[in-house]
Amino acid sequence: MSKKFIYGFDVNKYIDKAIEKMSFTYPWVSKKLFDKRYEYLIEKINNKYQFEYIYHWDDSSEKKILDVDSDGFIQRIIWDQEYAVEKVNEVKDVFVVPGQSGKVLHDWHLENYEFRSHKLGGYSVFCQAGDRVTGGSRTFFIPPSYFEGDYDSFLDKYIKLVPPSFGFTREELANIPELKKFLGY
Repeated sequence: MSKKFIYGFDVNKYIDKAIEKMSFTYPWVSKKLFDKRYEYLIEKINNKYQFEYIYHWDDSSEKKILDVDSDGFIQRIIWDQEYAVEKVNEVKDVFVVPGQSGKVLHDWHLENYEFRSHKLGGYSVFCQAGDRVTGGSRTFFIPPSYFEGDYDSFLDKYIKLVPPSFGFTREELANIPELKKFLGY
């Protein structure tokens, strides 16, 4: 067996490995939630096996050979599918972190910092900041394993996922009893 193809030549084994890795952060993940526009293949081309994917548009498609090893192929599947898996899990409840007004982060003004619970389970945090010309936002899904243990343990892990440069320090979050309650502690 080739080192490049550590799980053999059945593409479904690589998809299963991607799902296994994604389940760390997205416990609701399943293949049926994947974006159907992506198709993954392992084919023999010029007498050599290759990882490939096809992206299907409404009326055409594009096939690409990927110059990666097994881990790279699995990571590619994850990158392609994360948005679809996140999008399907709608927001159920929102907790807006107080104290955002007037907070400046490296010349950007914090506009929104909120924790969200989701219908299929799990939590995420949404951070948004900007200035007079531009802005940006990012959503972080919080792995369920972060909730194992007490609230202090959660905050220790959380602050590594969403560092203070996105809005709040560990100490600031620890002093918001409503957040602790929202997260189930």
